Amino acid sequence: MAGELPIAVSVALALEYEDVLLRPAMLAQGWANREQVLAVLDNVLARALLVQPIRVRRRPALLDPGDDLVLECAVEAKALAIITTNIRDFAGASERYGLRLMKPGDLVAELRQEME
Repeated sequence: MAGELPIAVSVALALEYEDVLLRPAMLAQGWANREQVLAVLDNVLARALLVQPIRVRRRPALLDPGDDLVLECAVEAKALAIITTNIRDFAGASERYGLRLMKPGDLVAELRQEME
């Protein structure tokens, strides 16, 4: 749909998101309960491009195996960028795979500039 940002996700990455967001420590922060987290996750995943199967395993490429899932999905989807607050842990991915690494706030600022 016009005006929407495409999101790519693999089955493994979707399961990783669910695992992280439903951890007791995350839920204890009180920003959302289990049902709300699942509702938001279902909504996001329903709009995402499913990247499957991952044809070329790139693991281990980064220090965190969860970050490897993000990287593999982005490369397989031929994404232009990875949007994350975790830029530091993706060191080298930008140069090696030609991906932009952006913080969410930087993406919002760039989109605002394009709309002007």
